[in-house]
Amino acid sequence: MTTRTYDVCIIGAGVAGALVAAEAVRRGRTVVMIEAGRRFDIRDRYAQLRHFQNLGGDPWPWYHEGRDGFVDSSYESIGFQYHLEHNRMKGVGGTTLHWEGRARRLMPSDFRTRSTYGLGMDWPFGYEELEPFYSQAEWELGVAGEPGDLDPPRSRPFPMPGFPISVDEAHWAPVAERLGVPLCISAFAINSQPYAGRGECAAIGACQICPSGARYSADHHVAKAEASGLCTLLSETVARRIKVDRSGRVRHVQATTMGGADLEIRAETFVLSAHSIESARLLLLSGLGNQSGQVGRNLSDHVYAGTGGYARDRRFYPYRVGYEKLESLFWYDGEERRERGAIKLEFTFEIDPLQELKDGRLWGTAMALHDRESFGHWLGVAAETEWQPNPDSRVTLHGTRKDMFGDPVPHVRLAFSQTDLRTQARARQIGTWLLNEFGAQDVHPLTNWFGSHQMGTCRMADDPARGVVDRDCRVHGIENLHLAGASVFPTSGAVQPTLTIAALSLRLALHLFGPA
Repeated sequence: MTTRTYDVCIIGAGVAGALVAAEAVRRGRTVVMIEAGRRFDIRDRYAQLRHFQNLGGDPWPWYHEGRDGFVDSSYESIGFQYHLEHNRMKGVGGTTLHWEGRARRLMPSDFRTRSTYGLGMDWPFGYEELEPFYSQAEWELGVAGEPGDLDPPRSRPFPMPGFPISVDEAHWAPVAERLGVPLCISAFAINSQPYAGRGECAAIGACQICPSGARYSADHHVAKAEASGLCTLLSETVARRIKVDRSGRVRHVQATTMGGADLEIRAETFVLSAHSIESARLLLLSGLGNQSGQVGRNLSDHVYAGTGGYARDRRFYPYRVGYEKLESLFWYDGEERRERGAIKLEFTFEIDPLQELKDGRLWGTAMALHDRESFGHWLGVAAETEWQPNPDSRVTLHGTRKDMFGDPVPHVRLAFSQTDLRTQARARQIGTWLLNEFGAQDVHPLTNWFGSHQMGTCRMADDPARGVVDRDCRVHGIENLHLAGASVFPTSGAVQPTLTIAALSLRLALHLFGPA
């Protein structure tokens, strides 16, 4: 066994771990990052895109059955499977390698849902405490945007101007004005001009790979940390146990490389940022942080409740250039939120014609006719919905199935509350109304899908009986172990979590290392 010693040990090289590492080396700390996944070279992205467009498959081939296996029993509780292999990613950069770049802040009400609406759980602090770190995160990642009328207050402008809406999205403007529904444009961590050494968006229309590098991914901050000479990256290395001494402090992490070499990593400060599933799993494997039985509970994602239809008299241009930016926060807050969760609307024109033809089992002449009459006429309303904290929605250790190292794999079982079902139903009702008002035909509900935004499992609470970490993201009862990432979210809101993850990580770095 090889033993190595550093000032800071970070488990996970996604956006949370990467930002903490970059801030630590700025303060002169030595850092080791332990990442289970591989490093993807940005220079390979054009070849990666060509392979995906021509041959299909996974645009980011990260999954390793021996390392990443899991068991899902969500069908018993929500009626469909949760395909974890499609809803997360392991690699240097984490899920920011394949995200589309939406970078919204949580609303101030999201931090006080229990006291404001009687649902969910209040965070230990409010929006105003996190706001400076939201601004810092926008400048660190490089976010392009324009403040909207319903956006939360901000102390700094965006670092880059926002993107305009597309010609397709412009079709919604007169409809929304007639209905009195305010529209807004989402902010994106995509360069609208050269920024941080990366070029501006080239409008390739393949944001999940982004071969130009204009869309932010956390491997940029990993590289920045490594360039300092103070950061060591151990990729394709799995952290398997966190060991504490008799005083209750973490002494070291036991890890194993994919090649089978065992490592013992010692440090003064440990940060667990391995995403909601693996962070909870590692705590459970290590027997840490679970005095109140909270580790692994309150697992959530964002369910998209969608509605679609056809506008035969309009012509849209999906998958041509750019990406969709138009949203509405009109149904996010208000008295309705006492009965259901928050709802954010996104307006879409993207439907994969090949997948549609496959699902409808259309071939030959029928296939050609459907493609000619339907493609470029479809539009939809995708409603991102809030998932209420639910202790029965959780990740545990499976009783019999093991990974390649002999450790129990994660067992995922998602669960909806009646409030969640009301939220999804209301979202589909809104989408149906809007499409009918647009003049669409054949309006129909879409099968729910997930945002790939795992949250919860190690939630933040001042009371150790109600959470895993305190307001400073320190594991209750363990002085030198902190968590970073969406696992600490007490509630999910209805916006993409990445910017909040980044803000919390920068806040944690200031707490751990002090001002730069």
